[in-house]
Amino acid sequence: MKKFVVLFCVLLLSACGTMGIGNNHRTMVYNNSNDDITVTADSGIYKIKPENSLDIYSKEQISIHNKNSACPQVNVERRLNVGAICLDVFPGFLLGIIPIFVDAVTSNLYHMPDSYSYTCSE
Repeated sequence: MKKFVVLFCVLLLSACGTMGIGNNHRTMVYNNSNDDITVTADSGIYKIKPENSLDIYSKEQISIHNKNSACPQVNVERRLNVGAICLDVFPGFLLGIIPIFVDAVTSNLYHMPDSYSYTCSE
């Protein structure tokens, strides 16, 4: 019975960061420009009309392109998930490297911003 409890605790604490904060791979992209934009992400390619928004899922960067040559192409980069790392260290330090390893494999050491507004008034 003790082995079962220990195994359960190891699995429970194996990804403290993911369980404590959750993964954040969704970004609400707002198109505040006068043209349609093309958004490229892990989950596909999307078109967003002016003054509209779309919820985009991506574990890596999001690329935003506008056909208007005066408007820049933008890459929305992922950021370090500091909260998840803190939870991996404490109370995850009891299991050594396992929590950080699990979060790294599941891409939860990084997260995307909650929202991004693309603006070009040219």
